[in-house]
Amino acid sequence: MNRRFLSIMIAAGILAVGTAFAQQHRPYNEIMKDVGATFASLKKNLDSNSATGAAADAAKLEGLFTETEAFWAPLNTGDAVGFAKNAREASAATAAAAKGNDIKAAQASYSAIQKNCGNCHYAHREDTGKGFLIRP
Repeated sequence: MNRRFLSIMIAAGILAVGTAFAQQHRPYNEIMKDVGATFASLKKNLDSNSATGAAADAAKLEGLFTETEAFWAPLNTGDAVGFAKNAREASAATAAAAKGNDIKAAQASYSAIQKNCGNCHYAHREDTGKGFLIRP
């Protein structure tokens, strides 16, 4: 019985590590495409006073900015990590305001997300004419 328990625990550990590894290594361009689409949807929901949709979008953005932080952290790029953290926190504030049906406060937090995205893009993204290059 102890061997079986140990085998199950080892298998569960390997699965957990494998899942965490896969989540940390999602291509950055995929994360940013998801951020762009979700951010646009959030704007649309805020403009139409759809608190439920805005709350869902903001909660999704919160997770996406967590992934963004994880991307930048090993690159020793403190400002990019800070921008992602601030955007994540603003997303959480947007979600909370939208859940409380306070669209005006949600829009203010939306602006904070937008500001942090813009600052990071200005500092760490370069248009090559054929696409964007990420600069750590």
